[in-house]
Amino acid sequence: MDAPSVALYNQLKAAQPFFLLAGPNVIESEEHVMKMAKHIKAITTKLGVPLVFKSSFDKANRTSSKSFRGPGLEQGLKILEKVKAAYDLPVVTDVHESCQCEAVGRVADIIQIPAFLCRQTDLLVAAAKTGKIINIKKGQFCAPSVMANSVEKIRLAGNHNVMVCERGTMFGYNDLIVDPRNFEWLRETNCPVVADVTHALQQPAGKKLDGGGVASGGLRELIPCIARTAVAVGVDGIFMEVHDDPLNSPCDGPTQWPLRNLEELLEELIAIARVTKGKKPLKIDLTPFKE
Repeated sequence: MDAPSVALYNQLKAAQPFFLLAGPNVIESEEHVMKMAKHIKAITTKLGVPLVFKSSFDKANRTSSKSFRGPGLEQGLKILEKVKAAYDLPVVTDVHESCQCEAVGRVADIIQIPAFLCRQTDLLVAAAKTGKIINIKKGQFCAPSVMANSVEKIRLAGNHNVMVCERGTMFGYNDLIVDPRNFEWLRETNCPVVADVTHALQQPAGKKLDGGGVASGGLRELIPCIARTAVAVGVDGIFMEVHDDPLNSPCDGPTQWPLRNLEELLEELIAIARVTKGKKPLKIDLTPFKE
């Protein structure tokens, strides 16, 4: 087992009030990622929130072939290495193919399994064998109980550093809903539970493109609503994509939270967590009530 990964995993499990996985959806340029890492770290350090910086080197599952995908594996990993060195931050990024896992495991502290791929056994096992922390996003098409099987695949491959992430459930063709019960049910996996409060508000293939085709839209204005709910329920971590100019982001702009509003939102979430964190479930007494 990778010793630094075990240490980070234990640190995140013990994080108070919660840990944060945050950054721009995709690596747009080295300059932009370094800028975002600098500002997000400054905010989370001020507030005392443990941060893992997030950005993707390739968005292979974009709705449209016209969408920006990122710099690719080799260049993207070099940029993430520079983020780690410059700002002393752990990083998380996602993989889409088994063959990417070894290279990504040499750089990333957390390997993320995309929701669409949460049941792909070969990918899960290849990621697990890196020894890194694995964050599995629950498929939009999956019941929370399915995640126990995905987690088991990681553990049977010899890796116990695993967490699960709720990112919404399909509701019709072009919408997602977040069922707060899932935050509790996902605890049955016996690993940390993360709430993706940005992708959960996507409207998949819900935006028509000029010239034909579709792309994903989103409901950015509801990010605080979902984040408050998740923290009140008591999740261990928050996943949030953040951008300094969401309206001009080349990828998933409608569901990225503005950098200028990050500190304000985190302050509110911390206040909620201080009230609710660590509260035990109410013991329900079903004996007949008597006067």
